[in-house]
Amino acid sequence: MARISYPAREQLEQEVAIALDGMKPMNIFRMLARADTLAPPIFEATTRLFTRGCTQLSARLRQVAILRVAGAGNYDYLTAHHEPISARVGLSTGEVAAARYGRFNELGAQECAVARFATESTTTGDVSDPTFDSVRIFMQDRELVELSVVVGLYNCLGRVLKALRIETEENA
Repeated sequence: MARISYPAREQLEQEVAIALDGMKPMNIFRMLARADTLAPPIFEATTRLFTRGCTQLSARLRQVAILRVAGAGNYDYLTAHHEPISARVGLSTGEVAAARYGRFNELGAQECAVARFATESTTTGDVSDPTFDSVRIFMQDRELVELSVVVGLYNCLGRVLKALRIETEENA
C-alpha cells in the first residue's frame, strides 16, 4: 500500500487535473498529481518519449534502457509496465529478460552498449568513458542526450515509486 493516499480528482488544481486526464490511469501518475506544479511537465516529458517523432532515440533502444534501469534499480513497477511495451516495439522475450537482468552477452551490440550505459548510470550515477564511447559509435549527440534523459527520468520515477511504495495496478 502506498505511503500517501492517491488524491481524488476534485482535490487537484485544475491544471494538474486536466493534465492527469490525458494520462493512462496509472498509480505513478495519480501520485505525482499531488505535486501539482511539478506533475504536468513530468507528464508531458513521459508522453513525449512515447510519441512518434518526438525523439530520435529509437523505441527499441529506449525500452532496453528503461528495462535495464528497472532491473538495476529493482523497480518492479517499471518492469511490469515496460515489458509489454518492449514486446510491442519488437524486443523478443529473450531480449526483454536480457535487458532487465543485465545479461549483456544475449543482446546485440547496440542494445548491449545501451544496457551497460543504463546500468552504470543507475548504479553509480556516472558512465565510464569506455561505456560512453561504445554508445557514441552509433548515436548522434541528440540521441546521446535523449538516452541520458531517459535513464535519468526513469531512475527518478523508480526512486519516487520506491520511496512512496506505489503499488503496481492489478491490470498492469
